[in-house]
Amino acid sequence: MAKKVLIIDDEKDMRVYLEAVFRKAGYETETASNGEEGVWLAEAHQPDMITLDVLMPKKSGIKAYRGLRTSEKTKSIPIVVLTGLTRLDDFFGDLEELPQPDALVEKPIERDLFLEKVESIIGSA
Repeated sequence: MAKKVLIIDDEKDMRVYLEAVFRKAGYETETASNGEEGVWLAEAHQPDMITLDVLMPKKSGIKAYRGLRTSEKTKSIPIVVLTGLTRLDDFFGDLEELPQPDALVEKPIERDLFLEKVESIIGSA
């Protein structure tokens, strides 16, 4: 059975791009357009990995990250944070009590390096 990745990003173009990258590599995908929906889907469907954008409406990536890391249902799911921000310490500084993301990837994403990172975290599809 293929591994499933939940993509949480408010930008439709990024969701479509990541879906294409993951599916071409053999992974199944599911998408959420905001942090609130993403946390709900993660708890309900238990993906093998989550990609999470930082700046989003409704529930920011930071709030979603806190929710995912403190929920018994999702705290062990690997999370790769995707962002165009270069000063992530400013955003993750107040999350010191929580485990760091499994990876931080800056946008724009370099596909091959990104997939290598994903495979090192959850294995190949």
